[in-house]
Amino acid sequence: MCAWKYKRVMPKITVAKLKLMEQKKITGLVGMSLHHISSVLEKTSYKTEISEVSAKELSSISMEDALLQNFINTCEEIMEMSPKDVRLLLSAFLMKFEVNCVKAMLRAKQAELDVDEAMNYIMPVGRLDEARCRKTLENSENIAGVVDSLSDVEYGSVLEKAFAVYEEEKMFYLLEVALDIHVYSKIWRAIGKLRGLDKKIARTVIGLDIDSANVKTILRCKAMGINEDQIRRYLIPVSEVFGEKELEEAMRGLDMQSIINSLVRLARRSMARDYQYIFTEIQELHVTSLTTLETILDRGLVETSLRMLKRYTPFFNIGLILAFLNLKWFEVKNLRAIIRGSEAGIPPDRVKKLLILPR
Repeated sequence: MCAWKYKRVMPKITVAKLKLMEQKKITGLVGMSLHHISSVLEKTSYKTEISEVSAKELSSISMEDALLQNFINTCEEIMEMSPKDVRLLLSAFLMKFEVNCVKAMLRAKQAELDVDEAMNYIMPVGRLDEARCRKTLENSENIAGVVDSLSDVEYGSVLEKAFAVYEEEKMFYLLEVALDIHVYSKIWRAIGKLRGLDKKIARTVIGLDIDSANVKTILRCKAMGINEDQIRRYLIPVSEVFGEKELEEAMRGLDMQSIINSLVRLARRSMARDYQYIFTEIQELHVTSLTTLETILDRGLVETSLRMLKRYTPFFNIGLILAFLNLKWFEVKNLRAIIRGSEAGIPPDRVKKLLILPR
């Protein structure tokens, strides 16, 4: 790894990192009016985008658009300043967020929501901006229509290949898994083009994300009574810590607790500290709810990103970039949950449970 290649982008990351909102400031917005939230955000890194939303247009949708535009602008600035091999990885990394958008559109069609209601659950990003998402939903009568409408982007061909199996087995989850396998495999290939410490760090950060996704898949499938042969087809076939052998061992667990116990043993065996923190917490809390477990896994990614910022601050490397982007994305997600909760009049206690925050 050559630290010199980061000379352009690191000043940007350093400043952007300092502009992340403090946890107390974020939680302080829960239960506040949209006008109050807007006035607070005008004093943060979201100032430019939020200030363009007029008082008459102020709504959860207009504010979310501003937050997402800020995230996209930040990502594009970082990519433009990054060296070529890092740009390649970041381009693949940002596809994660587009995939989330595609999944939301598919779920909306499965639930037969109208377009306006569906847009409440969709976070447009990248090539799938709000106009594109609306057009896709308006022109699609069902899931097959969404697949057809995405034929001009790579997600369309990925879904088309998975659609025949979906129709045969009537398992919606197959479509989501096909998207995850595609995007994470692409990210992993991009990591393979890095060298030295950059490669090691990227595999650690992205590997945790992939392993979390695979653990969620195993537990969801077990809860649905899906057999092990089928579960194997739904797993992302790349990993840093929980490889095929380790996941096979975990799958043999009879229930959630035995699977988690197995994962804790595997994390200790591999000396993976970040994994130990996350799965030991799940084990000690005796988690039985999939929703709670997924929240802890997401929070684990946030906490790992924070540790990465501290661990690698003295050095210029890709860890700082990936950790920052993870933290920025979860900040946007938390603000989105707060804004939606405010507009819908959801009790503050319920909104706080939706936030992904470090302990």
